[in-house]
Amino acid sequence: MHAKTNPQAPAKVADAIAAMLKKYGARFAFGIPGNDVLETVRACEEQGIEFVLGKSEPSCAFMADAVYQLTGAPAVLIPALGPGISNAMSGIAGAMQERSAMLVLSGEMATSNMGIYSHQVFDHVALARPVTKYAEQLNPKRAAQQVAKALDIALAYPAGPVLLNVPADHNRSAAAMEDDYRPARLAATALAPAEAARLRGMLSQAKRPLLLAGRGALLGQTPAALQALVDAWQLPFFCSYKAKGVIPEQHPLCLGSVGLSPVVDAENMKLVKQADLIVMAGFDPIELRDAWLDAWPEAQAVLALDWGPLNHRIFPEGERAYGHLPGMLAQLMPDAKADKAASWGIPRLAQLKDAVAHIVRPRAPAKGISPAALFATVSAQATEDWIMTVDVGSHRILANHVIRCRAPGQLLQSNGLGCMGYALPAAIGAQLVHPDKPVVAMLGDGCMLMTQGELAVAAERKLPIVVVVLNDASLSLIKLKQSKMNLAPKAGGGVPYSATDFLAPRFDIIAEGFGARGVRVESVAAFGQALREAVASRRLTVIDALVDPAEYWEQM
Repeated sequence: MHAKTNPQAPAKVADAIAAMLKKYGARFAFGIPGNDVLETVRACEEQGIEFVLGKSEPSCAFMADAVYQLTGAPAVLIPALGPGISNAMSGIAGAMQERSAMLVLSGEMATSNMGIYSHQVFDHVALARPVTKYAEQLNPKRAAQQVAKALDIALAYPAGPVLLNVPADHNRSAAAMEDDYRPARLAATALAPAEAARLRGMLSQAKRPLLLAGRGALLGQTPAALQALVDAWQLPFFCSYKAKGVIPEQHPLCLGSVGLSPVVDAENMKLVKQADLIVMAGFDPIELRDAWLDAWPEAQAVLALDWGPLNHRIFPEGERAYGHLPGMLAQLMPDAKADKAASWGIPRLAQLKDAVAHIVRPRAPAKGISPAALFATVSAQATEDWIMTVDVGSHRILANHVIRCRAPGQLLQSNGLGCMGYALPAAIGAQLVHPDKPVVAMLGDGCMLMTQGELAVAAERKLPIVVVVLNDASLSLIKLKQSKMNLAPKAGGGVPYSATDFLAPRFDIIAEGFGARGVRVESVAAFGQALREAVASRRLTVIDALVDPAEYWEQM
C-alpha cells in the first residue's frame, strides 16, 4: 500500500463516492430509491448533488442523458436492487448508444445475506456488462479510487455508462483512508506539421469536397472550429440528427440531416456519391440506418477526423486522424480563403435542397394538422436559446428534416438506441440544467403514454416545459412499415391495423390532473398560437395536437 495523502477521509463509503462525483462535476442524481440506496442518496445531497425522484427508472436514465449532453459532466443514476436496476436497463443501454457518460450506482443486498437469500436477487453486474463500458462490484476499501476509475472510463471517447454495484452494508461502512484522487487532465494533441500540410493538400486538390458532421463535433470548442473550416474551404455539409446545429442550419452551405429517412437519404446519397473527398468530423455511424453499410467504395478519398477511433467498418474511413478535434481542424485551415463553392456549383446544392424540401413539405390533411406544418411552425418560432427534445417515431424523422437548429445540441433525441419515451424525461433534465431557457418537448401519443407520469416531476419542480403531443392514435412509423410489408389488414369495415392502432386519450385533460395547463388544437393556426402562448407563459403546458399521419407515407 502506498502512502496516503488525504488526512480526513469521509465518514462512510457513500460519502467517499459522492465526494468523488462532486469532483468530476456531477450536479444531478436521478432514481427511485429502495432502502438499499438511501445512504447513496443522502451522501449525494450532502455534497450538493441534487437528487431527482423520477416516476420510472428508464425515464431517470433519459434525464441523466440530457444532463450529460448539455453539460459534458457525468450524471448519476441510482436504481434500487432487483426490479429497480432491471427496469433501468433500457435507459442504461440508451446511454451506451447515445454516447452519454453516466455512473450507475445500483443498490444490492447486504453481503451477510449473499449466497443464501434469494428475494429480488440476481447478478446485477452480469446484467449490466453488455450495455456498459465498465461494470463491477464496489471495493469498499478503494471506493474513491474505483469511482475515479469508473468515471475516467465513462468520459473517455466515446463516452458511455458505467456501473458500480454497492451492497448496502458496504455503503454504510466506514470509509478507508485514501489518496485525494482527482479527475485526469488530458493535454491537447496535434497533428505533426508535415501531416497537417499533407491533409490540407487533400482539401486543396478536391473539386467536390463534402463534410459529414456527427455527434463528436458537438464536444468542447469543436463547433466554432468546424464553422471556421467550412467557411474557409467553402465546404458543403450534412449533419447527423444529433449533430444538428453544430453549425447553424441557416448557413448557406448546410444541406440538412442524414441518417434515417430512406426517401431523403436517397437524394442525399446522390450528392455523396458525386464527392471526390468526404471529410468526416466526429461522424459516428451508430446514428445511421443500414443503408449506410458500404456507402462508398474503399477507393473513395476520405478524411476521418475524431477524438478517438470508433472501429466500426460500416464504411471505409480512409485517412484517419485522432486527437484534439478543434485543434486538428484549426491546423487544416487554408493559408488563404478557398473558393470551393464553384466546384460543386451553387445550382447543384440548391437542387438537393429543393428536392428534400419537396419531400418534407406540408400536405393538405384530410383532418387535423399536417405534421410537417406543425414542425415548420416550431422551427419558425424557435430562437437560439430554445432547447428542444423529440421522441422516436415518424414524427422524429420528419422533425429532423424540417426544424432548423440555430445552436449546437439544440435538439436532443435518442438516435443511437432510438428508445421511445425519451423526449419528456430529457426535457426535464434540460430544464433542470437551464431553468431560464424555453424547453419544448415534441412526442407522439405512444411515447406520451409511456412517460406521462413524469409530468408529476415537472409539476413538483414547477418546470415550465412545453410538451407537444402529436396525437394520431397510432404507432405511425411501425404502421407505415407494416403497410409496406403487406401485413396490414384488408381495407373495409373500419378494421384497425393490428398491433399499431390504439385509443389515444385526451392528453390536455390528463395534463390538468397534474396541475399543468392543457390545450387541444386541430389546426396549424391554433397550434402556432398555443405554442407562442405556452412558451411566453413560463408554465408547464401540454398541447394535444391532433395530426393527420397520411403524409408520412410519402415522406419516408
